[in-house]
Amino acid sequence: MKVRPAKTNDAARCAEISPVRTAEELRRLLGQEDTQWLVLEDKGDVVGVGILHYWAWNQMAWIWDLTVDEGRRGHGYGQALLKGMLRAAKKTGARVMMDFGTPNPNACSLIQLLVNNGFRICGTNDRWFADHKNATAVFYGYDL
Repeated sequence: MKVRPAKTNDAARCAEISPVRTAEELRRLLGQEDTQWLVLEDKGDVVGVGILHYWAWNQMAWIWDLTVDEGRRGHGYGQALLKGMLRAAKKTGARVMMDFGTPNPNACSLIQLLVNNGFRICGTNDRWFADHKNATAVFYGYDL
């Protein structure tokens, strides 16, 4: 397994793995200086997609996406992808890597992955989501 920067020809496969962005949207990320699109490869196959967005003003790297192919979950791929994303965030000069979620059972595996790898709850915001009046965002941070 290895984490590497994505290439244009990874877009279609990454869009299959993660519903967050279309292949066209992913290709546009390659031109953004504040965004890193990474892929996890296993034996030449792309099995995971990770996207980081760097906020220079406060030296934060935000996880925009961390998704492993559904058929490969539960075998350490998520952890490998997260570790690669942590290394990439550190190289940008980020002091912390952040993610957020809701207290939602469907998000449990991602939150568990974060907590198991040293992320800690560092805040909440009950006004974060414009379309969910009763949803609270729970923020997780990892000091780099």
